[in-house]
Amino acid sequence: MPFEQALQETSEIPVRVRRSQIAGENFIVDTKFQVIHEDEDILILDKPSPLAVHPVGAYSELNLHSLLKKDKRWRDSQIRFVHRLDAETSGVICAAKTAEAARAMGIQFLEGLVEKKYRALVFGVPPHAEGIITFRLGNDSSSGFQTFRVHDELNGEEAVTRYHMIFTTGVYSCLELVPMTGRTHQLRAHLSLLGNPIVGDKIYLDLNIFKEYVLGGLNDEMLKKLKLARLALHATSLRFRHPRTNEEVQFVSQAPQFLLKVSA
Repeated sequence: MPFEQALQETSEIPVRVRRSQIAGENFIVDTKFQVIHEDEDILILDKPSPLAVHPVGAYSELNLHSLLKKDKRWRDSQIRFVHRLDAETSGVICAAKTAEAARAMGIQFLEGLVEKKYRALVFGVPPHAEGIITFRLGNDSSSGFQTFRVHDELNGEEAVTRYHMIFTTGVYSCLELVPMTGRTHQLRAHLSLLGNPIVGDKIYLDLNIFKEYVLGGLNDEMLKKLKLARLALHATSLRFRHPRTNEEVQFVSQAPQFLLKVSA
């Protein structure tokens, strides 16, 4: 499939649920998650986009945690997500089913022992085929919305992201990303600061788009600039030690078509 065709098809996201009573009839939520793995301790899911992990804003009723609690398979489980993905980031996410598993996984995340990999489609071409982004990040609420921006060496928090370019068309580039730290919006902010914002990023591409989107949902004018209705960021892999056996395990999620190396 030609790259531009794959990109165009992804722009036309099927609407599974419309939340018109909350944020306009063009605000959509995708509730079709998939189970990658389940045992007595952990639940590994493939999260769609857009779908928030926890109740927040327009996702107060339709979110991954609420969907699990309403499902008879996990209604009586102590589901605790041990990390998070933004609502518009798709891919692999881990939840603990017991308090013991949650504590064990929490320690691994806190100590940086979990390897996370992502793929992103960005505008333009990064300055190098591979590299490390080290902009320090700090909270910025001056716009009325919480974003994360670069700070000088005396302010903000350390944030480190490794990237490797998988392919480029000259207009867009597909990157593999490995966050070495776990700051909020780290990948999105880092790539924007690098000069290569993620395609479909309503916040770090143009915050005015996000303000309009919150009030009235997505429209054709926004799509002209975003190029995709969703954020082009997908969590492809999680590697960690199983909280019960201590054996190294890895779980993967297939990237969407537009993030694969499709034909020219």
